[in-house]
Amino acid sequence: KKKYKPSVTFEDKHWIEENINWLIEVFGLDKLKEQPFILPTTENFPYDNLRDSDQFQKLFEQLCECLDVDPNEIVVKFFDDFKSKQWTTWVPHGEFNQPGGLFQQIYTTEEKRFNIQLAKSNLQNPQLLVSVMAHELAHVKLLGSNYVNRDEDDMEPLTDLTSIFYGFGVFVANSCQTQDIYWISRSGYLPNQVISYTNALICYITENDANKYYSQLNYNTKDLFKQDFEFLIKTNDTKLSKAKVLESESIYKLGKQIDNGFDKRNYDDVIEASKKLLEVSPNNIIAFNNIGYALLQQKKYQAAIDAFTKAIDIDPYWEYAYNNRGYCKLQLGEIEDAFADLHSSFEMNPDNSFSWRNLGAYYLKKNDLEKALKHFEQAEKIDPKTELINFYIGRTHSKIGNLEKAKQYLDKSKELNEYNDTPTE
Repeated sequence: KKKYKPSVTFEDKHWIEENINWLIEVFGLDKLKEQPFILPTTENFPYDNLRDSDQFQKLFEQLCECLDVDPNEIVVKFFDDFKSKQWTTWVPHGEFNQPGGLFQQIYTTEEKRFNIQLAKSNLQNPQLLVSVMAHELAHVKLLGSNYVNRDEDDMEPLTDLTSIFYGFGVFVANSCQTQDIYWISRSGYLPNQVISYTNALICYITENDANKYYSQLNYNTKDLFKQDFEFLIKTNDTKLSKAKVLESESIYKLGKQIDNGFDKRNYDDVIEASKKLLEVSPNNIIAFNNIGYALLQQKKYQAAIDAFTKAIDIDPYWEYAYNNRGYCKLQLGEIEDAFADLHSSFEMNPDNSFSWRNLGAYYLKKNDLEKALKHFEQAEKIDPKTELINFYIGRTHSKIGNLEKAKQYLDKSKELNEYNDTPTE
């Protein structure tokens, strides 16, 4: 009897399935079912000269649409390079080991923008260019919306996995390894086996015809893909069974209901949907946090604290629950307990604008106006769209006596219709 086995290790198989499951819970399965793989055909990509700015712009907007990101929030720049790569098996003399793409966030007082830099040499290889751009746009998707933390060990591999999830698996597979007379270089962060198993798994859970994609793969992962897909079809040995996929999809739909409740400020709907989510996923810390945040908005601070505490009991290293609990304690006058929570959150992630804002609220409560203003201004610098930041800065300037600046910020707060949740003073 033939023994079927995957190309990946048990640990890698577990990592792939856990994270694909998470991506389904967060982003849903509709797009994946509709188009599990975007094929590198001239029909899909009718560009013959990507050095032409108009053609490149069309490609860029097309990829943004695929990943559901706003092209108007992204600045694309190019840097000169001799070769484009992120790993090499041999590096000659000189500074040639540059990445194919770079990502950073840029904030101004008016807007939040994302900066993507691409190596010019990528323009000579369309499949490589699409793969690198998909990776950088996945950064926008994950980091820009705070789905992951930049400091997480597997942030870059997870970004590659996300680009595969959004349909770029063939591009990632075909460009993961390129070779010329000087060296072999890698364009991404995942090894061939992980790319192969991920592609096979997506084909398996969407019940697509593997032959359509097998023919599009080059030597990098073609045989591995065939091996992995055969393993899944013959053994069904995966965490992502049909039942599990349906469960993850229901979590996604409840998440959409929660988002819609927050958008419409219908907090009872948020609480109801979050409780249903806990029936499916009893240790879902985001559900507890959402319940707490909805109760906070209803000014039911003690009940909110109880919800945030449940989230902390499940994950003692999750900054958001500490930050939110500390803010509620401020509202109840538990000043020093509030500071302990807010400081813990700040130590976990000093780049969170809400940590700065809430510490500013603590110092405002203590009437240390100089420290309060410093923290509020840092929160505004990190993210000008931080909730209530204009109100807090205006209120602090008013107490200091800077009446002109106070009016400027308070007028902006009214203009933006910032909701006053009885901010601590």
